[in-house]
Amino acid sequence: MKPRTVVSALVVLAGIAIWFLPDPAGGPAGVWHACAVVVVAIGLWATAALPEYFTALIFLLLAVTVGGIAPDLAFSGFHSTAAWLIFGGLVIGHAVETTGLGGRIAAVIIPRMGTGYLPILAGIVAAAAAMGFLVPSNSGRVAILVPIVAALAGRLGFGEGSNGRAALVLAAACGTLYAGFGVLPAAVPNLIMVGAAESIYGVDIRFAEYSLVHFPVLGLVTVVGLPLILRALFPDRPRATDAATPPAPWNRGQVTLSGLLVLALVLWMTDFAHGVSPGWVALGVGLLCLMPRIGVDAPAALVTRINFGPWFFIVAVVAIGAIVSKSGLGGIVADNLFATVTFVEGADFLNLAIVSAIGTVMGLLAGVPGQPAIMTPLASEIAAATGWPLATAVQAQVLSWTMALFPYQLPPLLLAIHLAGIPTAALVRVLVAMTAAAWLAVLPLTWAWWSLLGMFG
Repeated sequence: MKPRTVVSALVVLAGIAIWFLPDPAGGPAGVWHACAVVVVAIGLWATAALPEYFTALIFLLLAVTVGGIAPDLAFSGFHSTAAWLIFGGLVIGHAVETTGLGGRIAAVIIPRMGTGYLPILAGIVAAAAAMGFLVPSNSGRVAILVPIVAALAGRLGFGEGSNGRAALVLAAACGTLYAGFGVLPAAVPNLIMVGAAESIYGVDIRFAEYSLVHFPVLGLVTVVGLPLILRALFPDRPRATDAATPPAPWNRGQVTLSGLLVLALVLWMTDFAHGVSPGWVALGVGLLCLMPRIGVDAPAALVTRINFGPWFFIVAVVAIGAIVSKSGLGGIVADNLFATVTFVEGADFLNLAIVSAIGTVMGLLAGVPGQPAIMTPLASEIAAATGWPLATAVQAQVLSWTMALFPYQLPPLLLAIHLAGIPTAALVRVLVAMTAAAWLAVLPLTWAWWSLLGMFG
């Protein structure tokens, strides 16, 4: 029997055992039923025993039956703007590929890039990180960047399944994700944390303040460290390309899609003025891509050519975050974690490491998008135990977002590997390396930077 099968069976048995636990004294009723379903889903995703989307559907079924979760909570992922951002991103990514716009843009980029493997990776990471200041959505940036970079990989001679193709795509996806955690409107967890801090504590964290606190470290580690990590994990070199071949004339689809992408970028960049969520912008532009007479493909592409398996997976991941938070499970786990550790007032590096470790565990349970809803209400306890200002206690959780070990924790990266056909195992290798970099570089650099800024009081 394969080890994966054994582990999956143990996960299911663990879920069954948890289901029969009595409700905690004074705790919410049925919390262990919800926990059992969450454990089974996360275990099956982590072991990849079943296709991700199939496990997602199993989770939704179990949640409303044996899990005792109300349907509006279990299926809350379907009315999350993040889920519809992914939906629109899948459609936009398909359009970029099928119209050939990605290849045309790649042909323009190649002559302006260095010829070495590392400079190419560094250029992609830097461009992806800079996009975080323009487009306030990780998934939106991924939907635009990944098809273009995939076409770029092909023109550089990196074929399907090659190390180079995986490295270039992951440079774009991870470059925009990790650096985006340091720019306030650039990622969903950032916005959830800041919104919760304002509603619970009245703490107002502004764009400039947030970026000053987080981007210098996260941006530096991403732009400098990620290309080196990718080169080490996926050794390769550019081969002969067709970059010198004159591009074909612009076709109608490329012109139309270029206009739609410009529209999406403008609306994403000006969301502060019109108030329309990036998710609804992505959905609208995606539908325009398939609109008869206007779009670049037929509406039938939704059911014949676009793979929406990843969408069901991401919907379930979003729902898990909501279930963990609202069922009381997150609070129980967090309280037990806090009971096992001791904060030491004045020992700021140790305290920052402890908060990062607790945040990492909560991220395993709720995913990175769901983690801030659990960690932010605990900031007052962290501030009291450490002596930190409340704003520092709120923002200390950001470090743990860079310590995610499994793909299900970071939906934008799942979108990226599905758009480009990159194996999940390749992404896991990068996540493990970035987690190591977070503990070895991001944590000490953040402590030093925050000490310089006077963040610890």
